[in-house]
Amino acid sequence: MELIRISDSKIKIMLNAEDMEHYAITSELLNYENTETRRVVWQILDEAKQKTGFDAASDRVLIQVYPSRTGGCEMYVTKVPPSLPHPTEERGVPRREGKRALYAFSCLSDFLRACRQLSCREGVLESTAYVTQEGCYYLLIEEGGAESLPGFAPVYSPAEEYGERMKNSGARLAYIKEHATCLCENGAVERFASL
Repeated sequence: MELIRISDSKIKIMLNAEDMEHYAITSELLNYENTETRRVVWQILDEAKQKTGFDAASDRVLIQVYPSRTGGCEMYVTKVPPSLPHPTEERGVPRREGKRALYAFSCLSDFLRACRQLSCREGVLESTAYVTQEGCYYLLIEEGGAESLPGFAPVYSPAEEYGERMKNSGARLAYIKEHATCLCENGAVERFASL
């Protein structure tokens, strides 16, 4: 098991195939509504607390799990302050299909890493890529209603790990369309994931 503490409120946990066997779980059957899954997740979080000091026990948490091609998985655990709505909630409004998100990446390597990670996930309907003369890369993603695993969160964690989600993306997108070069209008994630 590999642990990366991203911030005081977020940790990335990477389990390889041997770890999955050790915990007797598979990414296909990993569902937080299952009692055994909850037990294993909290066992992993207890181990993460011992090794990194990341304590998720006293906070609400968002857990995102993505299977890897090698038989393991990546788990992102984010503490959610009680005063904020849960990241998958839209202030009491049900999530709509076809929701768009715009991400900025400061370098090509981060942009490509995010595309590789996103290409393994379900839920990305369309994606468009742009680049500015300064070398900043943008990825516009339209998500469907599907989630990669039942009971866990939507597909955007890899993009958020490598890039920054843009606020007021509508106005920002209009500016980007006018001042940046479109690299790929449809299917950008799949196209750049292979590079």
